[in-house]
Amino acid sequence: MVLQLLSLSVNVLCLIQKVPQIYRIYKTKNVESVSLSSVLLEETAYTLVLTYNLWRNYPLSTFFEYIFLFIQDLLLLWALSKYSTKETKEKGKLNDRSTPLYGILAFSVYLFLGIVGLVPSAWMRICTMLVIPISASSKIVQLRTILSNKSAGQVSRPGWMIACYNNFARIITNLVETRDMSMVLNLFISLILNISIVIACTVYKYGPVRKPKDKKKKKTT
Repeated sequence: MVLQLLSLSVNVLCLIQKVPQIYRIYKTKNVESVSLSSVLLEETAYTLVLTYNLWRNYPLSTFFEYIFLFIQDLLLLWALSKYSTKETKEKGKLNDRSTPLYGILAFSVYLFLGIVGLVPSAWMRICTMLVIPISASSKIVQLRTILSNKSAGQVSRPGWMIACYNNFARIITNLVETRDMSMVLNLFISLILNISIVIACTVYKYGPVRKPKDKKKKKTT
């Protein structure tokens, strides 16, 4: 019963995990501090995990949220393509507006090939080992972007807090239901990095931290 409630809570929260960030971008037409490299890496990890779980025929309750996360990252990539500007290009981000669109196509095609069984079994086993470094890299890149800009920009703190909870809940459900330690390790590393991003978003929520300047009193003669 507890595991079912955890799975249900994860699925419900994943419906809205990235909605605040997507809404912010569409409302402000600004992608400040949102790293395209991070989103591409993150979507790569989501695609590999979703395809792997479908291939292994794991219970839908153990990975259902990845369907929502996969779709939301596609929408985020679309927003990044639509609202990227010359200003963001100068900050060292991947700057070709077509890059997110190529990503959307590649992820969709790979998932389709996995569903119809055209992805080799040997690759499916190898890709589980790739998910951990890819997923970790995506979060490290986003964390680095926030720290280098000293601003959370359009990065949504509530979304990353939801991600932290989802990681924690999924660690428990996977330990009990699948006992797939590669998935558990991936989730644990993601949890630590997601917490780091939440902290960074909290510190730089209002932009660079400004140190108070000492006011020197002028002497009158």
